[in-house]
Amino acid sequence: MLDDFDDIRLRELLLFERVLALGSLTAAAEELGVPKPTASRWLAGLESRVGSPLMHRVGRQLTATEQGLAFKQQLEPVLLGLRSLRAAGRGDRPGGTLRVSVPVPFGRLLGGVVIARFQALMPGVRLEVLLQNQRVDLLKNRVDLAIRGGRLPDSALVARLLAEVPLWLYRSATLAKDEAAQVPLIAAPGDEMLLSAAHSELLPAAVVVDDRSAVRDALRAGAGQGVLPAFLGEPFRRAGHLIRPESTPLSRMRVHAVFLAEQRKDPRLRALVELIQRELNELLGDQES
Repeated sequence: MLDDFDDIRLRELLLFERVLALGSLTAAAEELGVPKPTASRWLAGLESRVGSPLMHRVGRQLTATEQGLAFKQQLEPVLLGLRSLRAAGRGDRPGGTLRVSVPVPFGRLLGGVVIARFQALMPGVRLEVLLQNQRVDLLKNRVDLAIRGGRLPDSALVARLLAEVPLWLYRSATLAKDEAAQVPLIAAPGDEMLLSAAHSELLPAAVVVDDRSAVRDALRAGAGQGVLPAFLGEPFRRAGHLIRPESTPLSRMRVHAVFLAEQRKDPRLRALVELIQRELNELLGDQES
């Protein structure tokens, strides 16, 4: 015999998950494309059918009750299973939307070959690429995959190493004969500290910009010297726009693909990670030459 709990709607569960992730009923309603009064009614209906309050309401903020946290923990694998069920109902043809957060300098990896290959491989998947240098909360921002360079903080996220990218000191080719101490430094945040140990003779940064693509463009235009990952600097060095004053890289940056543990088996995500890794390693294939 069915009871009230058996009458729970999927839309109510999706709303509950988004309210917890975003901390706001208004934001969750906007994201799901429903009026706020409708969302409020759905949430009340869910609590009624569950038989206990799932949310604390303090002003406009919503947080989970103790029962709500327990409910959320059990809900996550259910929603994942439902997504798999939907894929099976479509004949196992991958579909839906895959959201990817990529630092701006890595955007070039997704801006051409990778996108073309992914579309050919999975034409039913909508790929959304978010170019953002700041690190995002994957769950809160509904991001399926993030590409991150540098040291990773401890977390429950799954991290797959894609490559170890050399960081080189590059210089504008037009300044090749100038003394290092006289060449302006175009830096990204943290570069001056990286350079301080081995290059105390360098001038303080003339420009600091939070985008290594912009550093690369400035060096190509003749602005001075700066630190670039090999995948940004090498194409322009080979074209004659940049030089490497040194024979060894300053350091190496580990690049990871980061995603939620429950998405390990998502074929869309696996395919995209493999394409990004292949393209990155192709770009770095002759990085030491």
